[in-house]
Amino acid sequence: MGKGRVHIIGAGIVGLAIAANLVQRGYQVTVLDREGPAAGASRGNAAGIAWTDVAPLASPGVWKQAIKWLIDPLGPLTVRPGYAHKILPWMLRFLAASSPKKVASSTKALVELNGSALPAWERLWRASGTHNQVRRDGCLELLDTTSSLAEAREAWAEQRDYGIKVEELDAAAIRDLEPDLSDRVIGGALLADWAQVDDPRAICLSIADWLKGQGVEFAVAEIARLEPKTGGCDLVLKAGERIEAEHLVIACGAWSKTLAAELGDKVPLDTERGYNITIPEPGVSVNRFIMLPGHGFVLSQLSTGLRVGGAVEFGGLKLPPNWKRVDAMLAKAKLFYPDLKTDGGERWMGYRPSIPDSLPVISPASRHDRVFYAFGHAHHGLTQSATTGEMIADMIEGKRPAIDPAPFAVNRF
Repeated sequence: MGKGRVHIIGAGIVGLAIAANLVQRGYQVTVLDREGPAAGASRGNAAGIAWTDVAPLASPGVWKQAIKWLIDPLGPLTVRPGYAHKILPWMLRFLAASSPKKVASSTKALVELNGSALPAWERLWRASGTHNQVRRDGCLELLDTTSSLAEAREAWAEQRDYGIKVEELDAAAIRDLEPDLSDRVIGGALLADWAQVDDPRAICLSIADWLKGQGVEFAVAEIARLEPKTGGCDLVLKAGERIEAEHLVIACGAWSKTLAAELGDKVPLDTERGYNITIPEPGVSVNRFIMLPGHGFVLSQLSTGLRVGGAVEFGGLKLPPNWKRVDAMLAKAKLFYPDLKTDGGERWMGYRPSIPDSLPVISPASRHDRVFYAFGHAHHGLTQSATTGEMIADMIEGKRPAIDPAPFAVNRF
């Protein structure tokens, strides 16, 4: 006999990972999304399983770098003029989260969450049969100034303290690994245990197909409002239909804030708009994931082409894209790969759901014990999705997750 039905709002990678864990535990699952699987940020991310990232974005030194970037309207970080007043409360919370005490707490939580990410993915890849869509070529962090190299060494030392393998390389060793790089790079590091999927959209669709084979139902539907009640929650769709949910998971990324507010939980979630371009024939060889932390973008070779992406733009959900940001990234990419060809690329802009303390919400609703939240993963949605799925499944079953859930609770705000 089954354990009952769980409705999940959101068919991105987080929602799919939750569905995968629940269906394996005997639950019936329905996934609702206004567009379908992998239509949002899960389609356009850079494809890395960045489990080695243990430092929160909010940190004591981040403001020094942020001020430099903000001077350039097309730089790695910008605030659209029409959105500056709306993002101010988020920025103030970000500043508060940058205190040494808060950073230490957030780092501890990230170390535990991201440390569980790759083993959780290993289980999901095996279960769904998608292990053949994963590469383990490592990640190269590249630096082009002595000051940025010195700062990076401090971060690498911290990663090593947590048992992460970081091998510092000089410029010659780096170019042995990546012959098409220019001589601009002066040093860097190889994170050999990094993993990457062939294409984020493709793996989402593969997992969705596997889930359908397991009996998971998918529906394209937009939620008008939620009506919580004893024993569950009613979903009222914009089309007028009403769905009774025994258990409900809200995992719809940047659109989760409004739904959580309807349930009495005010979450300081905003969007870091990210941009990228995927070039089918780039004319250069990029053998592994390339991270350029001093410039705020990455290069990621996918099965569909070379993806050049990154940047952070605060502009909410309604302002139109500023495609000049893609042009700016390409100009910088050509400094490192001079022979890079940019013709025929597909441009994309998406919404990273971001919370000031760099920690997602993975939690029961504060007032409704059959409603659960899984959103706010920012740059690490793909990375943290599988372990988030395990945590939410544990919570629905009434079990305490292996990872301490307290740092991710919705009532921390």
